Amino acid sequence: MIMTRHYLKWRQMYAHISEGEPIEVKLDELADALECTHRNVILILKRMSEAGWLDWRPERGRGKRSTLTFLKPVEEMALHAAKQLVEKKDLKGALEQIHSPLLPSSLKETFHDWLYSYFGYSKENGAGFPVDTLRFPMSQPIYSLDPIYIRYASELHLVSQLFDSLVRRHPLTGEIEPHLAHAWETDAARTQWTFYLRKGILFHHGREMRAQDAAYSLNRLRKLEEKSLYRWIYSDIEEASASDATTLIVRLKRKNELFLPFLCTSRASIVPEDIGEQSATAFERMPVGTGPFKLTQNDHNMCVLEAFPFYFQGRAHLDRVEIWKLPDLHDPHQNKLDSFQIIHNFRLPDKAAGGWNQVKHQGTTCKFITLNMLKEGPLQRKLLRKAIFSSVNRKRILDSLAGDVIYPADGFLHKAEGEYKEVNGEEASEQLRAAGYNGEMLSLCTIPQYENDARLFQKVCRESGIRVELTLLPLEQFQGEDRLRHDLILFSIMLDRDTELRLIDLYQSILQHSAGAVADLLANKIRELTLEPDASRRSALLLELEERLKTDDILLFLYQKHLKTVYHPSVKGISLDSLEWVQFKDIWFKP
Repeated sequence: MIMTRHYLKWRQMYAHISEGEPIEVKLDELADALECTHRNVILILKRMSEAGWLDWRPERGRGKRSTLTFLKPVEEMALHAAKQLVEKKDLKGALEQIHSPLLPSSLKETFHDWLYSYFGYSKENGAGFPVDTLRFPMSQPIYSLDPIYIRYASELHLVSQLFDSLVRRHPLTGEIEPHLAHAWETDAARTQWTFYLRKGILFHHGREMRAQDAAYSLNRLRKLEEKSLYRWIYSDIEEASASDATTLIVRLKRKNELFLPFLCTSRASIVPEDIGEQSATAFERMPVGTGPFKLTQNDHNMCVLEAFPFYFQGRAHLDRVEIWKLPDLHDPHQNKLDSFQIIHNFRLPDKAAGGWNQVKHQGTTCKFITLNMLKEGPLQRKLLRKAIFSSVNRKRILDSLAGDVIYPADGFLHKAEGEYKEVNGEEASEQLRAAGYNGEMLSLCTIPQYENDARLFQKVCRESGIRVELTLLPLEQFQGEDRLRHDLILFSIMLDRDTELRLIDLYQSILQHSAGAVADLLANKIRELTLEPDASRRSALLLELEERLKTDDILLFLYQKHLKTVYHPSVKGISLDSLEWVQFKDIWFKP
């Protein structure tokens, strides 16, 4: 490997010289390029000459030039070096190697073809037994794997493999069932909850889980910043304590019927008190849980998960999962389906669909626009809001995102009936003028991940005569006060088995930029939802709230998107967790 790097260093130094073309050089030049001694350069030249990489004809004497002829094609050497780096799990080094300006673009394509074939399932040699490994790329960065700090779907999915919660939802019925806790009860006021924990459950570092760990996990939630996900639930925790090693008692400040559903989420994962207290930064990168997989590596190259042999619900069939961090995943190469066994959130080309199986997820993501009613401007006028919303040609947006997983949305909890109507630009302009729109610039704010949707919205607005300027804010900044400087806010919500929690959290966010009767309505409905024990009644309340926000033109739905998991017929045991991702624990491969 080192010899290959030396060869490529010299070839980069003499890039203007072709293979087979002799060149006069001095040992000083070659030594300086490698930052080594003359003696080492002579040894390197000898080894390369014996390997047939080059021809070296030395001339003795000070100031004399020797003759060097490169024989090995640089493309072949670079590709070989990059493959060696990948085999050593140094993806960053391999990409730097292959993206050298010295190399042609065709070689980069060849490398990417080989790299994608490296992903998927493999059976590798182990100590006595073969090691079943699933290897796949991920384009989204992973910032934190601490359950209380995760923000992205990819992080949430990995946390679900590493941690467990006290209770969980049944994947088919949605009913809350025992998990780390085998039973629970509450008092008549429903403000004190008692959970009875299973014995013998081990954390990945070998210590048995105790009720003290569960109490620590819930108490540390209360220290989080004000705008954290689901804070409106866990801020109601007065205290969590352990009455003995297997009994957890949680006292709430007030009744909250969403408390038990919250305990099913990854935010409420149980972490070990001894490890969690050592270093918050270290725990975000290398956390320890009780889940079916333990994390053994998390760096700029990859995350590596290995099966936890003592998992209380049985060992995973897979031995190892490698998640390679590949920023440029979403390029034309991702259509090479034979390189993968499992692809999440992917639409099969028609020509390839016949040889693959697909799981259509129950959950969806929904993109929408909300109005900031705290900002002074033309959108304070309801008549103008209605004219602007009805002038947005949402059909054009859907046509631009053509695909079988995109469809119209008229709400969070149900599909739109029929298709969006085509909007006539001239008629829309006339409607806007009648409503008093005089070409004022409206500001739209979103995060960089939704830039494509925002630009499509900006484009269709322009076609109807509505001027919109776009601002992209990092998620951390977007969640703060900065988004409240804008007229329109574009965001999305995942609608899965935790939909009611996610919707209430969204309405808490909308409450921050609402005013007057709408703000009062939101506050009252949210309070009513937390006190309502009947799930069907809560659903009705959420629908009432959604309809009111639509009627007042506070919400404009853009589209919903069904996610799919595509998998090769050789993959067995496919099941989906609450986030509609494949559960690694259940996967096995037919020989």
